[in-house]
Amino acid sequence: MSHDVVIVGAGPAGAALAHSLVRRNLDVVVVSPASPWHATYGSWRDDVANAEFGSSLDDLVRGSWNIVRVVGKREHLLSRPYVVFDNSKLRSTLLRGVAVIEDTVNDMVNDISHGRDTSTVRMASGTSVEARLVVDATGSRPVPQGGGGAQTAFGLTVDSDTARRVGVQSGVFTLMDWSQPPTFLYGAPFADGSVLLEETSLYAHPPRSLEYLEERLRARLGREGATTTNGVERVTIPMGGPLPDRTRRVVAFGASAGYVHPVTGYSVAASLRAAPRVAEAIRVSVARQQSGNALANATWDAVWPAAQLRTRAWHTMGLDVLQSLPDAAVAEFFDAFFSLPMHQWSAYLRVDATPRQVRQAMLGVFRGVGATTRFRLMSSPGGLLRAIVAR
Repeated sequence: MSHDVVIVGAGPAGAALAHSLVRRNLDVVVVSPASPWHATYGSWRDDVANAEFGSSLDDLVRGSWNIVRVVGKREHLLSRPYVVFDNSKLRSTLLRGVAVIEDTVNDMVNDISHGRDTSTVRMASGTSVEARLVVDATGSRPVPQGGGGAQTAFGLTVDSDTARRVGVQSGVFTLMDWSQPPTFLYGAPFADGSVLLEETSLYAHPPRSLEYLEERLRARLGREGATTTNGVERVTIPMGGPLPDRTRRVVAFGASAGYVHPVTGYSVAASLRAAPRVAEAIRVSVARQQSGNALANATWDAVWPAAQLRTRAWHTMGLDVLQSLPDAAVAEFFDAFFSLPMHQWSAYLRVDATPRQVRQAMLGVFRGVGATTRFRLMSSPGGLLRAIVAR
């Protein structure tokens, strides 16, 4: 039996695309390891307000906050709601009604071959699945040994008393506390009294080690340490690499496609926002009886529209700029960024912002920093001023 689409991988990106395809009455099969989602997935609430969940957003979150705290040289309290998803609820909702083949250690995807009109995914066990289109939603590739950059984080789940000692208050989500560079504190206080604290490194090449981040978090907590520790989280997000080859028959989606924001490292909201667009493009192509290379090319065009490729280039310039700054200037940069009108800085944080929106935010930051940092921005490789005037 041949299907319309086979998706390899059922993380948030693969599950969201599968859900949107099923909503459009396409025949979809997902191939995925039989394992839960372990990472913490969060988003600005308005970024996913129109995502296709098949359920109320409030039913799918573990935590929700109306105030978000950012600290550069000074504290910013942002009135823009933020959510952290309940992984189990989000996964089960997105995959409701989706056919899933849960592979095991002995039954992983072994090979993908292509005919003129269809592709075949073969499992190590000998099971085969045929479809018009194969989508790779298996996530970011591991950081190559000896090369490549990443954002890394080490987290502990602690009680609210421990969190308060490091400035994380109940009812306020701490997105970033840059008061002790070169890493920052992330703090998510949940309604049950538990708080996820993460010592996080911005993109670094080579990546800062998890051991180093653990040492910094424990030093931040002081001699008293964590009153209770209910869990540990270790995060490595490969960043800074090139986008995948967009002529391949296997179309990438989500982090596999390069949806990881070059500056923030976030990708889940981008995938949730893109899923309806990509699913609709596939539906239209299938309705036109497209298959093979034509279907793959049409899908790639929806995964990475031309304008979004230009936005990606601007975001990459932004990463170059940020990497060129010393710690004190990074704090000034963040202060200027979060002092912009909310519509400007919020647009910059989206992978699917328009190039013009990204340029406006970058120009606003340039105007908001002091003369010394402006000079650094102008003189840095891929500097901010050259990015602003580039076309």
